[in-house]
Amino acid sequence: MNRSLTGLAKKIVVVQNSIAKPHSYLPTAFFSPLNYHHQYSSKSNPKTPGTTPPRTTRYDGQNTNTMDLPAEQPPDYIAAARAHGIPLRQSAPIKRGPLPFELPILTYLKSKRVILASASPRRKALLAQVGLRGDNFEIRPSTLPEDIDKTTHGPEEYVSATARQKALHVYQTAVEEQETIANAKSVKGQEKLIPEDVGLVIAADTIIATRAGKILEKPRNETDHVKMLKHLRDTRVHRVLTAVCVLAPKADASHPGYEIAMHTEETKVYFAQADDGLPDEVIESYVKTREGADKAGGYALQGVGGSVLVDKIEGNVDNVIGLPVRKTLQLCEKVCFRQGEEAAGSDEEEED
Repeated sequence: MNRSLTGLAKKIVVVQNSIAKPHSYLPTAFFSPLNYHHQYSSKSNPKTPGTTPPRTTRYDGQNTNTMDLPAEQPPDYIAAARAHGIPLRQSAPIKRGPLPFELPILTYLKSKRVILASASPRRKALLAQVGLRGDNFEIRPSTLPEDIDKTTHGPEEYVSATARQKALHVYQTAVEEQETIANAKSVKGQEKLIPEDVGLVIAADTIIATRAGKILEKPRNETDHVKMLKHLRDTRVHRVLTAVCVLAPKADASHPGYEIAMHTEETKVYFAQADDGLPDEVIESYVKTREGADKAGGYALQGVGGSVLVDKIEGNVDNVIGLPVRKTLQLCEKVCFRQGEEAAGSDEEEED
């Protein structure tokens, strides 16, 4: 027993000694600057006529004054450890990410030209999470003004009409653009690049409906932003409404030429109260971050706003961020795989 322990101790000492050696391709002074100073300082090694520091050749072939370099090669620590039977710690295995999320509708859409009729980076990110991205995924926001009269439309009617308007405008614009390019005269020596047929258009609109039924969209300025958040706090609860409109061309090209489906999702959001960590100073400080300046209601649930403003929610989280993804995929299946079917209880409409 003592003999085997003695042998193991010798093996460890051999490896430790080899590890302790400095690399041969670096000067000894790199490991011991005090020794180098001692050897070449004027006090410890005064200059004498005809003597110079040792010369050696650099990696670029030029001669330079430096100290002598050790001749031996750097030891192979791994080989030395294995030769003496010392086990090595293995590297951790590479952690691979999750496998792609696959659904028949996603597989189908990956081969089609899909247009998101919105400039919202949150909606783009939510769709990218489920695999809708890449060369066939196009961002084309509607340029029509959102001027539907709020006084003649309730919150649900207003948000639904706005999303429908966006989808139709973007689809019609894309089709007209394709026809214009196809009918244009070809230029000699230049290939005419005709856009691919539109496979699907996804449009959405999000608003805030206050407890009294008032419609809130994005704040107009900083003063309006502060006032909006204070109102949401003081009224405690409000509704986030997101209308999704999905449109695809009809396979049989029957009137009106496309299939359209719509859905409006509702989520209740409860704000914290002034005596529970949300005084005016916190709201004013949040507004200065500009995080919610481009969002309906003036706050971002997925950001600082969700941490300091919101107490709790009832309903779909994605809906508050900007797009109820699960319901959006259901609408995509409806307009692509089940054209002509009427879903009971849905708010789909046919174009007159």
